[in-house]
Amino acid sequence: MTDESHEQDRNQGSPPPPPLDDEHDDAAVLEGAGDFTSGEGLVAFAGMVLLAVWVIFDIIVNEYGMDNLVPVLATVAILLPRLDRATVERVLPLPLAMKLTGWAIVLIGVVEVIIDVRFNAFEDVASIIGAFGAYAGYAMAFVGARQIST
Repeated sequence: MTDESHEQDRNQGSPPPPPLDDEHDDAAVLEGAGDFTSGEGLVAFAGMVLLAVWVIFDIIVNEYGMDNLVPVLATVAILLPRLDRATVERVLPLPLAMKLTGWAIVLIGVVEVIIDVRFNAFEDVASIIGAFGAYAGYAMAFVGARQIST
């Protein structure tokens, strides 16, 4: 038997592939995305990224330093959506609180970028990775804060 006959035997038992659609279903794409599809979720994810960068590169590796306000704001961004909404709403509406937290992170991020460039914070590979991770967090907070409508 030739290889072609084996190939035909294998293909006879398998079902045909499904037809490809030109359009994709947005609901199917976003089905497993969870909390990170909204602006509030993006600000919370930015807080997670910034907290991870702070722990890894500022505490453990001690190569890339961040302002002390960054982990505080990142923790606020992570915890606000997970607290009881009624409790948060008594002080400030949750979308407004998340938007203010996101813009505060962005403001601190702009200052951090200026300080990093001014004092040449890019001395080694760990500093560069930590800086770009933090910049990604600041950018996510910017996009998320812009998406939140109040």
